[in-house]
Amino acid sequence: MTSTQKRIKLNSDFNHILWFFLLLGAYLFAPSILATIYATALKVEMNSAEFETIAIFAQAAGLFPVLALALYFSRHLFIEDWQKTKKRILYTILFIVAGAIAVWLLTTIVNIFYGLIGIEGTSENQESLESAVLSKYGLIMLIPIVFFAPIIEELIFRKFIFGIIEEKLKWSPWSAILISTVIFSVMHLLSGDFQYILLYLPQAFVMGMMYHFSKNNIFVPITIHFINNLLAAIGILVLRGLA
Repeated sequence: MTSTQKRIKLNSDFNHILWFFLLLGAYLFAPSILATIYATALKVEMNSAEFETIAIFAQAAGLFPVLALALYFSRHLFIEDWQKTKKRILYTILFIVAGAIAVWLLTTIVNIFYGLIGIEGTSENQESLESAVLSKYGLIMLIPIVFFAPIIEELIFRKFIFGIIEEKLKWSPWSAILISTVIFSVMHLLSGDFQYILLYLPQAFVMGMMYHFSKNNIFVPITIHFINNLLAAIGILVLRGLA
């Protein structure tokens, strides 16, 4: 490899990692920063009901530019994976259906297991999701929950983290699956309620496996994630109706 080729490769690796951290940071902090700025401008207290409303809108408004930038800078990745989808459409559908069923089954088993060992309630992340869906702005919140989050999170945890481990570090695909699974799960438990980690490990593991077996086609985990979030939102609304 010539010195020019080495510099190009180093620049490519650096850009790959830099873009990952920028996307992750924007995804984690953009909504809360937007909500804080808006609340400060209106002199709204952080623990008030009015701030909760602002936070809900900030979640949707803050993730939209993040998603737009992610789609723009990752457009070539989506184009490549769309070609994979068209060439292997039946396999793609099979992976999506199998993955969605596996996530549902494993999540059901985990909930039964938690009931048997006496772990009640759910994670703070899930409680926030339920509060958003059940609020009077629930229909608005379905947009970031069902559409925005699956795209952004799968770019972060599958396309970038999985990609860095497998393609840049040259580790095995199973290492990439396991590491991305753990990181995905921990990132959904930043409040420290790690007793609920089994709620996220199966979902992340299945999406990682389907991503690998589909030849790293990002549309597969995105669609599985979309189905999972949609069913979760529907379940929350149905339970409220029954209550």
